[in-house]
Formats: sequence, C-alpha cells, structure tokens
Amino acid sequence: MPRRPFRDRAASLRQRRGWPSARQLGLAIVVGLVIAILIAAVTRPDGSKVAGTPATTVSAATSTTAAPQKRTTPRTAARTTTTVPVGPHLVPLRIAAPTHQSSYARDLDFGGWIDVDGCQNTRATLLIRTSDRPVTFTSAKQCTVKSGRWTDPWSGAVTTDAHEFQIDHTVPLANAWRSGAWAWTHDQRVAYANDLDDKDHLVAILASENEAKGDSGPDAWRPPALAAWCRYALDWDRIKAKWHLSATPAEWTALEQMAVNC
Repeated sequence: MPRRPFRDRAASLRQRRGWPSARQLGLAIVVGLVIAILIAAVTRPDGSKVAGTPATTVSAATSTTAAPQKRTTPRTAARTTTTVPVGPHLVPLRIAAPTHQSSYARDLDFGGWIDVDGCQNTRATLLIRTSDRPVTFTSAKQCTVKSGRWTDPWSGAVTTDAHEFQIDHTVPLANAWRSGAWAWTHDQRVAYANDLDDKDHLVAILASENEAKGDSGPDAWRPPALAAWCRYALDWDRIKAKWHLSATPAEWTALEQMAVNC
C-alpha cells in the first residue's frame, strides 16, 4: 500500500489531537455557566448570604445580634430587685438574764439631776432645749422652767405647762442597773443618768405616761402611739448597745416586733 505523504499524515495527527481540546473547552464553559448561576441564586444584592447557606465562620455582629433574642437580661434584672433589704436592722445585744435587782437604790447608785452652774439642772436644760417656743421661768433667777411648748414623742400629747411633763430615761435607770450598770463606777452611773449629749437618751413626756412605764422594758411597756414604736425600739436598742447593756430574751423579741413598724 503506498504511503501517504508526510504532510498529509501531520495534518491528520493535528486533527485527532484538536478534538479532545475542543471538547474540554466546551465542557469548561458549561461548568462555568452553571457555577455563575448558582452563585447568583444564593447571593443577595448587598453581598450577604441567603439564610441556610453554609458558612465557615460566624461574625461578631451575628453573635451579638442573636443574644438579645434570648431575652436573658430582663430575667436577671427581676432576680436582682428581689434582694433589696426592707427595714432597718437592730444592733445586736448580749442576751442575758437580769441580775442584782435587789441591790438597786436609785438615789444612792445614780444620784439626782446635776447642774454645773448652780442653777439650771439637767431637767431645766432639757426643757429649754426641746421647747418649740421660748420658755418662761418660775422666778427671776431662771433656774426652774415654768412654761413653753413640748410634744410627747410617744403619745403625741402637747402641753405648755412644764409641770405636766417629766423627764424620762429611754432606758430606765433600774433597767440599766440590772442589765449591767451595777458593775459601773458611781461616776459612770451619774453620767448615764444625766446624759444630755444623746438627744434620745432623755425625753420629756407626760408625767402619767412616765409613771405607767416605770422601769419596764419593751416587753412590758410600749408607747401609746403605734407610729412611735419604730423610734422607741431603735432608740432603746442603740442606747443599750452604746452603754454595753444586755437584754433579756423577751425584751429582744419585743424590740424585733416593734422594729417591724419601721
């Protein structure tokens, strides 16, 4: 069989090799078009992904946006408000039974009202300080108060006659004695009986009210006015704590009951 010329064989070879290249090129074009269509289908105009498309990372913006949807903050705030305390706290006192009751003698142990200027004693000084108006005196020496205007903090009674009011020790002398004052020096007891530095220690109240109270603690006597119970309980408690005096179990229970009104 005669051989074809070299030029014809070369052309035939190029033709056979060119067919696979054209087929691959066409296939690549088709694949490219398909990919382009898919990308256009899953991409919004602003460039963000359509929900449900796979993502390899989560941005910080996405995580912070999702957090408020759980609404955990309102529940946390509600729990916090329930911890706000209600009402004042009493100062802890040493609880003990009373002692030395039989050895108490008021005048001998605490003495009477003292005066530093030889005229106005503790009673007169307190009445002058607590009157709502200028006071008058029983004499030109101005040692004894005659009139003014005072309000009883425990009953709310008002008087202009000094004779109607007595000076009450919030914690009575006899109560202080059996709560620990029996162990003090005489000077300490006199200082307690005449303490004008503490505005709640000595109080001007109706004479009849003071006599009804006597040396009773809160478990046996309370202010006639319910609105005064809070102040009375806190004053009693603070004074006893200040002077390191004890309280009986019944007394402490009464203080807690009155402090509920605060």
